[in-house]
Amino acid sequence: MSEAHGSIIKTPKQLIITVFATFFVPLIIILLLLVYVNNGKRTDAAASAEQLIKPVAQLNYQDASPPAASKEAAPAAK
Repeated sequence: MSEAHGSIIKTPKQLIITVFATFFVPLIIILLLLVYVNNGKRTDAAASAEQLIKPVAQLNYQDASPPAASKEAAPAAK
């Protein structure tokens, strides 16, 4: 019954391999993901930041009030 709760790591060699794997395997995965992301498609490498932001940051606005009646249209209405 004491074997049911025993440790998975039984030798110092297994301990060294486990410590190595828990540190370096995630590090290698992160580095491979960074390489994958950096090698993605780049649409226009020469475009400046201003050119990339311009379509998003451009503000187009118009006056919402109705157009003012011209002076010539007022006497014709009488």
